[in-house]
Amino acid sequence: MVVTVFGDSITQHGGWIWLGSLIQALAPFGYAERLVRTAVFRLAQQDWLQVKKLGRRSYYCFTDSANHFTGKAARRIYSAGIEEWDGSWTLVSPVFVPEKGKAQFRKSMLWQGYHSLVNGMYAHPSSEKTSLEETLHEQNLLGKVIVFSASADDPDSQTALKILAEQKWNLDELREMYGNFLGFYRPLAVKLGRNNPSPELCFQIRTLMLHEYRRVLLRDPDFPEAMLPRGWIGFEANKLATRLYKLLSKNALDYIQNNLENAEGALPEVNPGYFRRFGGL
Repeated sequence: MVVTVFGDSITQHGGWIWLGSLIQALAPFGYAERLVRTAVFRLAQQDWLQVKKLGRRSYYCFTDSANHFTGKAARRIYSAGIEEWDGSWTLVSPVFVPEKGKAQFRKSMLWQGYHSLVNGMYAHPSSEKTSLEETLHEQNLLGKVIVFSASADDPDSQTALKILAEQKWNLDELREMYGNFLGFYRPLAVKLGRNNPSPELCFQIRTLMLHEYRRVLLRDPDFPEAMLPRGWIGFEANKLATRLYKLLSKNALDYIQNNLENAEGALPEVNPGYFRRFGGL
């Protein structure tokens, strides 16, 4: 939840926050001060947060590596929806990845939605390689991995791939998770459409909703519509998350700027790039 608050809110308002403000913001979720302090301390040890001290106060900000990692995630979380697919697949063969680096490489591939179709070959139905190229650079694997572009031209192969994808990527589990998300937040969206909650409550709902949506979405392989079951529930979840975020945005910003502090006082106005989230706020 601390990572969600930083990634969703604090990075968009200058990056730094006073620990006391973070404790205040998380208290309504049931997180005691001691628990927040422990979480922040651990995140600093794990190179997620950096700290600066002024007098008796501590201020925290994402590290460069955390900003880089969450930046990649943000491209998916706040996207405007599914893009048109040209039928291309990206295949990745880690032919020269050292044994000690294979576990980290596999984890990063799964996080990006790749899966092993056959031994030694990761695949994803997309020609977009930005995150993959960043991963190869970060893990010093340039020249140690072979990247192919491929396509399945005949309808029978497409059908077989679609069946294989549903089995390999465990879409049933994702379907259930998206269903739980919709079951909880769909009635809430109806209520929010009729009322105008306080800035504090808007911030809390936006943070919790984004936290839950992010946890499901980053398990999603981000397939094109042609590779998914008809009426895929993930599209409905994306529309609901977009609608809720837009409903809550203005009041949530008011709460952040009027209640949370950094070393210079109130947090600055939101980064202009924030308004490009979900296709435009």
